[in-house]
Amino acid sequence: MKNSIRIFVYLAVMVLLSACIPKQDNLNINSYAIDFKSNKSSFVNGSKSIYVEIPSVNKSFNQYSIFYTTKPYLFEEYALNRWINLPSYMIHNNLVQAIQNSNVFETVLNEKSKIKFDYELKTNVVNLYHSFESEKSYAIIKVRFDLISKDEVIKTFNYDKKILCETNNAYGFVIATNKAFEEVVKDLSLQLKQIK
Repeated sequence: MKNSIRIFVYLAVMVLLSACIPKQDNLNINSYAIDFKSNKSSFVNGSKSIYVEIPSVNKSFNQYSIFYTTKPYLFEEYALNRWINLPSYMIHNNLVQAIQNSNVFETVLNEKSKIKFDYELKTNVVNLYHSFESEKSYAIIKVRFDLISKDEVIKTFNYDKKILCETNNAYGFVIATNKAFEEVVKDLSLQLKQIK
């Protein structure tokens, strides 16, 4: 009997204490994607092949966090806004698709295999953040592409983009980022056509 009373008292105390613990509010976290468009080219496929390596994104920016800056050298992350995947993977998927759509190469490989390829494209994303300046904000993108053949760099393409955001929030930044990558990949495709 004493044991059952003791158990009842313990249960009552636990129920009372659990009722006093504040419940956390569920915060809605927005997930965004780097998903830039590329148009299908009417250019006739060449006979060459290219391997598109997964981009090397500056480790500071290759996270699920989306970063912004309001002062030089000070970066903060959005609390309720995240990338849906790591930027390196999202950029890679879109870049492979864009190069396929460009019709410059007969074969576009997105991973190494036993298939031999003529060219390799290495991508290095140095900057990927949202910058606030006065009352405007910008998507800041800095990317370098190295086209390699037979272990030699044939050509390097550098792009430094600062695109005005339509709105001063994370969504405006994502729209501007995708626009910046669209411009970069469109120009890169034209450059690759000339090299082939």
